[in-house]
Amino acid sequence: MSSVTVVTFRGWKAVAVLVAVAAFTVLRVGSARSSLDTQGREELETWIRAEVTSDILADSTAGLTERGEALVGASRVVIRSLEARGPLDDTVVKVELEPNPHFPEGTELVRYYRLAYSAILGWSYKGDANVVSWYLALI
Repeated sequence: MSSVTVVTFRGWKAVAVLVAVAAFTVLRVGSARSSLDTQGREELETWIRAEVTSDILADSTAGLTERGEALVGASRVVIRSLEARGPLDDTVVKVELEPNPHFPEGTELVRYYRLAYSAILGWSYKGDANVVSWYLALI
């Protein structure tokens, strides 16, 4: 035989449990959003740097010296602003980059990415997003 214990909360105990759950949720979301400014920013800068440098390396019209100078200059990726929307397991991030004269022609300065947050691993890259997913993501 198995016994099932049912716990019920009424009155002030129910309010205390709801407050504790709400506080935990706000603390988790708040800490994740604040870590996006540090760890998430570094993750995105690395990813963007890789995208930009791969575009430079793929350009066969430039000479070897020109590509080398462009690689050194384009490795300086500066994020002007970073905004996030959506749940922690599927966050849509809007990234605005500082203009850089060494970026390849046509490099988009406003980009959208999908990130996921884990309390153990931190932020991880899930893929690219678009402006529609940015506006459809809940705050």
